[in-house]
Amino acid sequence: MSQPASGPQWLEGLGFAITDRPGGGGASGGGAGPGFAMSVDEARSMLVVARRVRDKYRSMRSAAEKTLRMNPPADEPNGNSYNKNMVGEDHNSGVLGAGRAQIELACNYANELVFRLEQALGITDSSDNQARADVENVVPGEGKGFA
Repeated sequence: MSQPASGPQWLEGLGFAITDRPGGGGASGGGAGPGFAMSVDEARSMLVVARRVRDKYRSMRSAAEKTLRMNPPADEPNGNSYNKNMVGEDHNSGVLGAGRAQIELACNYANELVFRLEQALGITDSSDNQARADVENVVPGEGKGFA
């Protein structure tokens, strides 16, 4: 059963509490509310696995997108009917489109997990990239300047 895309995020309300002591894992939240408590080493190990899973889903998503480009081998009723059932009339609503949607959902889950773990570990790639973009967009003499 899949979670609706319009509903709450799957990790909403759950935090990751990173502790300095090993063996802090579990779904206890470390007393800071609902969530997961783990040591830095456990969180880094989980992040490596989550990144691998995310990369695998991205690869699967790419392959699933290619299947949606399938066309019937000939313009005849059986081939057209089969193709319509597999990819749908709009190349997104058939059986393969439903499979691609499930892969997309799993990919989004993995992205969210990686993001949350990176955030808990203080890995700030996205904020560093945003800061770099902000600095590059400053026009000298516009009153913004560099301090």
